Amino acid sequence: MSSQADRQDFKWRPNDNSSTTLTRYSQEAELWQKSFLSAQSKHKKASLGETLGVIGLVLGLIGSLITLAVLSLVTFIKWVRS
Repeated sequence: MSSQADRQDFKWRPNDNSSTTLTRYSQEAELWQKSFLSAQSKHKKASLGETLGVIGLVLGLIGSLITLAVLSLVTFIKWVRS
C-alpha cells in the first residue's frame, strides 16, 4: 500500500488532446519502446554458426590440452628410462 508521502509526490498527468501533452506522451512511448527493444536484443538467441564456432573452439582447446599432456608424459617416460 502506498504511503502518504508517495501520494503527495504523485504527479497528475493530464489527459487532454493538447499538442504538448501528445508530444510528451509520444516521446515517452518512444523511450519505452527503445528500452524494450534493447532488453529484447540482449536476450537474442545465438545463431547456428556462432554455436558451432564456440563448440569448435572448445574442442580445439581440449584437443590441444590432451596433446600437450601426452607429449609431456612421453617426454617424462623417456627421461626416466635414460
